[in-house]
Amino acid sequence: MRDSFVNLTSSGQVAVGGCVVDSMYVNSTSSGVIRLYNGLTAVDTGAIIGGNITPAAGFHFLGNLDSTVGLYCSVVSGTIDVTFHIRNRDN
Repeated sequence: MRDSFVNLTSSGQVAVGGCVVDSMYVNSTSSGVIRLYNGLTAVDTGAIIGGNITPAAGFHFLGNLDSTVGLYCSVVSGTIDVTFHIRNRDN
């Protein structure tokens, strides 16, 4: 596995293919609400991981979330600048 990071300021793909999401760092937010999907988009039958998340600025450990297909982050409301720390699987 190799470590990488992805920074998002709007909805988008965090990872394509299986990965483990270690943590995220919220660089800034204005009542930002996000939702994570085990999938490549929010509509490709990706399963919702948890529910809506309203994180405060700073570091958040995510418990090594195992995403089998890919990971998509949807910004539900507000604004947010978030960096995800992920481990990609080498296939």
